Amino acid sequence: MNHLPGGPLLEARQSKAITGRAPVPAMSAVSIGYIHTPRADGLWFIALPFIAIAIALFFHSALPYVAQISIAIWITVPHHYAGWVRGYGLEEDWNRWRTRLIVGPLVLIPTVLLGTAYIPITVAIMFMLWDHQHSVMQQYGFARIYDFKAGAGAPLTGRWDFWLGIVLYSNLLLTAPLWAELWIAELYRWDLALTAEAIRTLQTASYSVTAAFIIAYAVHVARATAAGHSVNPMKYAFLFASFGLWYFVSWRDSFLVYLVAHRIMHGVQYIAMVYWYVEKKEEMTGATPRLLGHMSATRYVFYGLLYAVIFHFATGGSVDAMSFGLISALQDDSALKFTAEQATGFYAATAVSAAGVCHYYLDSYIWKLREPKIREGL
Repeated sequence: MNHLPGGPLLEARQSKAITGRAPVPAMSAVSIGYIHTPRADGLWFIALPFIAIAIALFFHSALPYVAQISIAIWITVPHHYAGWVRGYGLEEDWNRWRTRLIVGPLVLIPTVLLGTAYIPITVAIMFMLWDHQHSVMQQYGFARIYDFKAGAGAPLTGRWDFWLGIVLYSNLLLTAPLWAELWIAELYRWDLALTAEAIRTLQTASYSVTAAFIIAYAVHVARATAAGHSVNPMKYAFLFASFGLWYFVSWRDSFLVYLVAHRIMHGVQYIAMVYWYVEKKEEMTGATPRLLGHMSATRYVFYGLLYAVIFHFATGGSVDAMSFGLISALQDDSALKFTAEQATGFYAATAVSAAGVCHYYLDSYIWKLREPKIREGL
């Protein structure tokens, strides 16, 4: 043990007093840490944004706009279920935030209902802004987890990461055609219209501020590295993939492309993160999560999808919205000329056939008597 007044022990204590945790001693300028595992992170946090873009572009070219509603059903609503599990499923969180967990929905739900009834446009704008802020903060949170896992970053790196997300996303909203059309139209509606020259000046200033901040951020990272703090390259690969998706889809003239890509990235990453967190908590404490039961990936996904189906029909949703537009396409096909009832029946038969195909596939190998393990079971 180090009993001297200085040295590593004192530095660790000082750092813990500043950051709230003792640092992991950095042996080099690079310290790699993962949110879960290298393979899982590579798929769900690095590759997923690019996969989401490809799916969104396919939807845009091959499927009707109802596909966006279908993504909301199958991705966004289950990600809300994951939020319920995270907020209400763990005993320690329930005991810590009991009042907030009870009072919050009792205030928010009536506010949404009344606001939608009396000031729908204002409420819609508020929700859109909160959604943007929520999205940025989720990616910021994941970035902080990457540094935490690697023991990387200086004491002020968290604040720099926060403002990096704010600056990059604000520039996106101000300059991307998809969003500029909205705020320019709103200014006209409020009789605050800007001239074309003023808009160009504002957007140029936004680009300049963004570039200046990126340079300042790079200087901060360089100074932190020179002071002995390491960097986690996984964090920057993650941020590049995340903001790369947002910037790419915001320069496409299609809300469908943006909404599908964004919801896949945001929803799936959140679903995965909640699963890993609750699973680890169950392993550590032995407690069975409420709203879920014993933790398993199959049960977690199944309950999330079941919640989505119940929520969809309870709020008046149609079967067509769940089918990615297949039912409407069957009705619109001039050769088939299906009625709504026939198209719905065809979709149901297709779902049953899909389950049957999986059954045929499984039976093709799970009963092979040449396998010793199968003979043991018999």
